[in-house]
Amino acid sequence: MDIRFEGIFTPTVTPIDEKERVDARGFVNQLNRLINNGVHGIYLLGSSGEFTTLTNTERERALDIATKAIGGRIPVICCVMDTSTQRVIQNIEIAEQFGVDAVAATPGYYYPSTDDADLIEFYQTVAASTKLPVFIYNIPSTVKTFVKPQVIAELANTCENIVGTKDSTGDWTNCLNLLALLGDRTDFSIFLGSHVALGAALLFGADGGVVSIANVAPKQAVALYNAAKARDIDEVHRLQKWMLRLSKMYTYGQGVSGMKTCLEILGVCSAQTTRPLLPLKDSEKAELRELLAELGLTE
Repeated sequence: MDIRFEGIFTPTVTPIDEKERVDARGFVNQLNRLINNGVHGIYLLGSSGEFTTLTNTERERALDIATKAIGGRIPVICCVMDTSTQRVIQNIEIAEQFGVDAVAATPGYYYPSTDDADLIEFYQTVAASTKLPVFIYNIPSTVKTFVKPQVIAELANTCENIVGTKDSTGDWTNCLNLLALLGDRTDFSIFLGSHVALGAALLFGADGGVVSIANVAPKQAVALYNAAKARDIDEVHRLQKWMLRLSKMYTYGQGVSGMKTCLEILGVCSAQTTRPLLPLKDSEKAELRELLAELGLTE
């Protein structure tokens, strides 16, 4: 399937039960809710999906449940990051079995890359191992390695199936440099990983966003994308301010803790997270309930 990757791809949470097994019912609820609210794709088993803390068995269950529930209605990008080149390739081989549409990989973590040559060889080897489209997931805050825009451009020029990047650097200048180097290409997608600058990035030519806030507010995330594409600056500004208010949820525990608690309040799935992440306090849950009510997300 020849896919143009654009729009809002939700980096979906992975609902789990108290034994840290994937909660199939909650997961299907969330996936259908996202699709029904118009998201353009699913970004599976990313940071919001607790990829690094789920067991290998549960990662595969998540892939199985998600791909069956989505049923080809929208594209699926599956994250395959790991600590080494060969482990990433193994993860790609598993993802291929479930018929995903693309994969996304960070640089190997734990041992950070020491120079650009490491990164170029890593991504070239990963891309050569699969026929799937490959995304460069740039999130130095967690993997301790920053992929420069010039390196991304070189990889886009030398690897036919490296088709995009998720920029989670949080650096606006980096986003502008990416757009300057690659923004005019129709065969390469630039996704922003930050809801804070999403509206501006779309107005400057980004292809879409992979923003965790779309777990809780998929309708509003899609509306922001549509407003930006329509050049409706006032609506972009309004929705961007609304999202900044909702982003208070990230101040409760880890980001995924706040998101899952919001989804529990909305009746989507359990707030259970992988340990050692602890559940939020009752007082914190009450504050999040008030926040969702203030923003019109609860009845």
